Amino acid sequence: MIVLGMFGPGANPSSAVIKNGKLLSLIEEERLNRIKTSPDDLPLLSAKKCLEISNLSISDVDYIAWGWDFIKYQRVLNDINKKLLPNNRNYKFNLLNKILYDPILLKEKIEIFFQRYKNKKFPKIIFLNHHLCHAASAVFCSGFNQANILTLDGSGEDLCTVIHEYKNNKIKTLKKFKLPHSLGAFYSTFTEFLGFKPDMDEGKVMGLAAYGTYSEKIQKKLDYFIKFNKQTGDYYINNKLRYSGLHRFGFKFTDEFVRVFGKKREPNVSPLSKKYADLAFNIQKRLEDIVILLAREAYKKNKIKNFCLAGGVAMNCKMNGELYRQRFVDKIFVQPASSDNGVSLGAAQIIFHMKKKKINSRLKHVYFGPEYSNKYILKNIKEAKLKTLQFKNPEKYIAQCLAKKKIVARFQGRMEFGARSLGNRSILASPYYKDIREFVNLKVKHRENWRPFCPSVLDEDFNTIFNENFKSEFMTVALNIKKKFKTIFPACVHEDNTVRVQVVTKKNNYKYWKLLKEFKKLTGYGILINTSFNIQGEPIVCSPKDALRTFHSTGIDLLHIDKYVIKK
Repeated sequence: MIVLGMFGPGANPSSAVIKNGKLLSLIEEERLNRIKTSPDDLPLLSAKKCLEISNLSISDVDYIAWGWDFIKYQRVLNDINKKLLPNNRNYKFNLLNKILYDPILLKEKIEIFFQRYKNKKFPKIIFLNHHLCHAASAVFCSGFNQANILTLDGSGEDLCTVIHEYKNNKIKTLKKFKLPHSLGAFYSTFTEFLGFKPDMDEGKVMGLAAYGTYSEKIQKKLDYFIKFNKQTGDYYINNKLRYSGLHRFGFKFTDEFVRVFGKKREPNVSPLSKKYADLAFNIQKRLEDIVILLAREAYKKNKIKNFCLAGGVAMNCKMNGELYRQRFVDKIFVQPASSDNGVSLGAAQIIFHMKKKKINSRLKHVYFGPEYSNKYILKNIKEAKLKTLQFKNPEKYIAQCLAKKKIVARFQGRMEFGARSLGNRSILASPYYKDIREFVNLKVKHRENWRPFCPSVLDEDFNTIFNENFKSEFMTVALNIKKKFKTIFPACVHEDNTVRVQVVTKKNNYKYWKLLKEFKKLTGYGILINTSFNIQGEPIVCSPKDALRTFHSTGIDLLHIDKYVIKK
């Protein structure tokens, strides 16, 4: 049985192919069309590429599983607009959405696209509940026999937060919160207020929070926006501050919001101002408090200590770390494509599960994107008129360069899915030098110099460096590092002593593991700064052409692409 999972339009459209329960390919649309998050696009290029990678055509597909219930969403938009004034920005936004999410138009566009390739058979399209797809993408990749599942996002149809229970091979809803009571919207509202791009820069707010402190005054103001029950975690968002009313000063927040919280931070104001850092800290704390309480309530009902997380809010690795440290939590799995880029996978998994009943195995890696032949890579290098170096052991040479403070881009094998580069489309640097963080931020990534970086760590070195025993392969959980290593690795430890880490094993990525081993021989520890191979505002590189262009537009010293090393 072959299922093509798809999601879009919306932030991070994607496609995935499952054959007989096995994931063959998963790609975000942005990686192919080079438009960051591609919010207005259907996942047509990614669907075509996924089928191509899997050696399939659309006529081989039994079902197309779509991670959004278009039919229900039309009703939701109608109901919401009845409560809004015609001059409200959200009213006009919803009218546009009615066109984007029209199920008839969607089917026509998909069929027209694939008919270009003269396929006679066209599979049935099944629209699925968005949050159920999030839940499936997490629990069916966790390997857990039973778990509580938290799906947290801006919205999925009319739902924002859903707590599920997975037991006896069934997903059951325990609690749900409908629009406008969205934790994702709560966080994105302050993302815009702090001068960042909402629905894109929430990670900046999380990073900024580490520089702030607790404020009772700010917490009281937050009570006016989002109230919560300190026993159960049940929460309520004041619609007057976010959705209804006049929006002269922002898209996400109303004039009433400005009256309570003051003027929006302008982008040219230092983000490290105490005022804004404190606001970020307290926003982050409010999110953590609510999510932890909701999780605890789920545990009280069923005594299940395994937790799965998905949805855009689950990208908050600091929140995930705080949840993991709770006494009622034993194991945690966070979908590495927590935002909507993982919904296509969940949709495909649901259909397979409905038809075949059993699908649940631990996700071991995320390398399910395109891979390029040596011939194709060499062709791109020659067209760019670049000289290459070749080594019998390129990892040894690269390790030597990294130890000498060089910045290296790595382009190897199949592309990762998800927001984190995990070695195959990565920019690497030594964590031993304090000034490297600023250099990579300003000269390579072209972003704020206070932004933290994450490390990749050898499996064998993990327990030596970290206080906690959670080996995250996907950079989804912020862990506390042992005190002495904050001084030893100043370039990758954040202000609050946490690190969002990727643990690398020999089995999951041999060549990357080998590089870390070579670096350990030279420096004592198998640990490297690992940030995504892109610049701010662009998707992670996908093709050799993307890699070569990004390499030349940044302060990167070397590019390790396939078996070649390119110097500037």
